[in-house]
Amino acid sequence: MALKGLDIFKLSPKKNCKECGSPTCMAFCMKVAQGAVALDKCPYFSEEAKAKLSEATAPPMKTITVGNDIKLGGETVLFRHEKTLVNRNRFAVPVCTCMDEAAADQKLADIQKVDYERIGEREYIEFVMVRCEKDSADKWEDLVKKAAATGRTLILNCTCPECAKKALAICKDGKPILNGATPENYEEMSAIATEAGVTLGVHADSLSELHDLIAKLEAAGNKNLIIDVTGKTVKETFANTVLVRRTALKDGDRTFGYPSIVDLAKLAAGDEHLETALAAVFTLKYGSIIVMERIGYAEALPLYGLRQNVFTDPQKPMKVAPGIYPMNGATPDDPCMLTVDFALTYFLVSGEIERSNVPVNLLITDASGMSVLTAWAAGKFSSSSIKKFFDEFELDKKINNRTLVIPGKVAVMKGEIQDKLPDWNVVVGTREAVEIVKFLKDGEHIKAAEAVAATKKPKEEKKEAVDADAPIDYSKLVIPEIPHKDLGVTYKQRNVESKKFVTIGERIHCISPVIREAMATFNPDPILERAAQQIKAGATYLDVNIGPAESNGPELMTWAVKLLQENFNNVPLALDTANKKAIEAGIRVYNRTNGKPIVNSADAGSRISNIDLAAANDAIVIALCSADGIAKDNDERMHHCHTMLDRGMALGMEAEDLWFDPLFLVVKGMQDKQMDVLNAIKLFADEGLKSTGGLSNNSNGAPKALRPIMDSALVAMAMMQGLTSAIVNPNDLRLMETIKSCDIFKNNELYSDSYLEI
Repeated sequence: MALKGLDIFKLSPKKNCKECGSPTCMAFCMKVAQGAVALDKCPYFSEEAKAKLSEATAPPMKTITVGNDIKLGGETVLFRHEKTLVNRNRFAVPVCTCMDEAAADQKLADIQKVDYERIGEREYIEFVMVRCEKDSADKWEDLVKKAAATGRTLILNCTCPECAKKALAICKDGKPILNGATPENYEEMSAIATEAGVTLGVHADSLSELHDLIAKLEAAGNKNLIIDVTGKTVKETFANTVLVRRTALKDGDRTFGYPSIVDLAKLAAGDEHLETALAAVFTLKYGSIIVMERIGYAEALPLYGLRQNVFTDPQKPMKVAPGIYPMNGATPDDPCMLTVDFALTYFLVSGEIERSNVPVNLLITDASGMSVLTAWAAGKFSSSSIKKFFDEFELDKKINNRTLVIPGKVAVMKGEIQDKLPDWNVVVGTREAVEIVKFLKDGEHIKAAEAVAATKKPKEEKKEAVDADAPIDYSKLVIPEIPHKDLGVTYKQRNVESKKFVTIGERIHCISPVIREAMATFNPDPILERAAQQIKAGATYLDVNIGPAESNGPELMTWAVKLLQENFNNVPLALDTANKKAIEAGIRVYNRTNGKPIVNSADAGSRISNIDLAAANDAIVIALCSADGIAKDNDERMHHCHTMLDRGMALGMEAEDLWFDPLFLVVKGMQDKQMDVLNAIKLFADEGLKSTGGLSNNSNGAPKALRPIMDSALVAMAMMQGLTSAIVNPNDLRLMETIKSCDIFKNNELYSDSYLEI
């Protein structure tokens, strides 16, 4: 933005009234500078201050609204990873007065054929460009009427003022774009567009001419513009789009701060493959409206998919509404398939079901927009959540068929779900969506359901429900024998008073197929191997993530704690699960010789009671500075931090036993939020609080070779801000060397020539 928060603060009322929702005027001004809130949220700025600030704090690119509330422009960044892109690009198909009537009619009919839904969004051709050629202008009005009848927003491509007036008399109520202002006719065309209340398209032979033309139109009071950046060649057009966007957003020249039109029908005439390829290019760089000679499903499906990916807010999970989705004419008598509400998962699964032509009721359960495995590991996709979903939607009443197919990647849940839904025949489906067609067509789900039904025992009398809050009867826990193996690794005792950075090894995690299988079968070898690798690499703690483990959580956690501590000299552990009873069971057998257990994790929302659990058991707790969602800014992070700190200390905890997690965010798509996370760590440190977090989250989605570089750079920056711990991959040599080096620079460790071996 043109102004910094401090510049805005100097003109603020300095009342600290909090009516705007911010704790202080300074906080409000910082948000205004970042574009997070509008200046008019504060009613106390003077008119003089508003006048001075309004233009400076406005986005560098104007938002133009055309047609039926189609918004174009309004962007503040060049790249999606910097910040969310605001208004997606749109597509147009041209018709021309030079076409014969039958061809034009057919093309207008074809435009309306592409119209479908993808991930909850309507995908269609939004614009029809109507071209007026001088030698066939007599067809103009009739063609405009036909194009308007399609219900699409029109782009009136003409340079003749008289033709423009005739067309606008027909369609101005539809808020078309009048694309026809040039250095020769701009005054008259601007007057016509202004009178009709429509957006004016501007074009010139060079960028310098274009800049001068826009400046003249703005001086005349017309700021409802769109720039036609189409050049004579592809190279020139590409340069135009990039330079126009960069000049506005990076150089601060608001003269070019308008959305753009790219006419590929001219640039790639007769070559549909080149046209589609260029459409993908200009979706990324930076066409607001892309005109193509033809768009059928072959072109629309990849282009609209690309557009959705680029213009999706990376900070908000792509979700579909939970519920019952009948596919292929399914009725209550047809079987059910279950999956999560992550939009991409829904799209893939529903698409494959449709391809199979087999009637299926697709059940979508609330998993907070996570994928299947991630939701399962986080406890958002469990037998309990599925049972809750079945009860809320009254599936026992609405569905007669009792076949339930669950995702193959969570086959481990089959027994738990069967126990919670005894009337249903739970079947393990495919691991990948592409296998669904064959699975359904071959009737594998029916055969499997019949097999499940055949094994069921006659119904017994209904047992009393188990009290989830009842104490654990440890005498009934069946714990497999703990093997003792010499892997040549011993955990070295550490000084609990040491200021050295604490590394929590993340590699014993149920989301790993190897570890998940080992936990399901109580196979010690893969777990011991992962533990040995991490301890040898220098891990301070080991995180033990057993997932929701609803059916055997206490047994599994007890076994895992004893297995690891008895084989590795009481290595300290972080107990990571959504199952509170499992944490209690793990703490019960935990050896504290080398450090307190860590409860991973609490938050300021639905999991705040985990602080109570840690307090009751003299444990450390990782406290996520969130409340069932990512905090929008550091004000909110610190609010959650203080809420949890107050709770813990009221229960007798020491402040040093609460390790606050700012939530490390994925760089890919949330690059602009990384400094907020680092600043939050500094705020924790300034208050004398300890901090931690899943640091490697930042590099998720990055190429494998780049992840160590990104992780090591971030840990260095975070440690210098005051980060005291992190959940990391200790087998990343580059990362561990960086941590050890930073410990030296921070004077956390006595220097020696062999410090990397410390």
